[in-house]
Amino acid sequence: MTKRLAGRAVIALVLVAVAVFVWRTRETGDERAIRERIEALRTEVNLSTRDGLGTAARAAQIGSYFTDDAIVELGGGSTIHGRETLMDMAARLQPRTAAFRLDLDDVGIEMVPDSGAADVILTASFVRRSSTGDESRDAREFALVLVKTDGTWRISRITAIDTLR
Repeated sequence: MTKRLAGRAVIALVLVAVAVFVWRTRETGDERAIRERIEALRTEVNLSTRDGLGTAARAAQIGSYFTDDAIVELGGGSTIHGRETLMDMAARLQPRTAAFRLDLDDVGIEMVPDSGAADVILTASFVRRSSTGDESRDAREFALVLVKTDGTWRISRITAIDTLR
């Protein structure tokens, strides 16, 4: 009888632990929307102009993921200001970036209470495809700030995080 009671107690504890884990790790609607938005940007960056859109149209699509006053800090004093500048760079770099694939991993989202903003930390890997089938990977961590404008989450800041190598 005591073995049966002990077995039920263990099962109950496991179920409680799983329930607490699920409850603590569930995403809110905004977190899910941010994750989907970041994934859509990754997909957009990885598309080429072979789908019929020109470089300017592709750059405008990429630009729609950023606020007008977006700031991108790549480190080493390299800073990009504004969505228009980002779009111009995307249009000019499109032919050269076709050899790369962007992967995003370890996406962590933290909502900033009562602000309509979120902090996101992620690892971006730039994978270069070669004609021999080999791939080289350059991974970097980034901190993003997203804000909700007109019901849509947009990136207002990207900052490269220096990591120990």
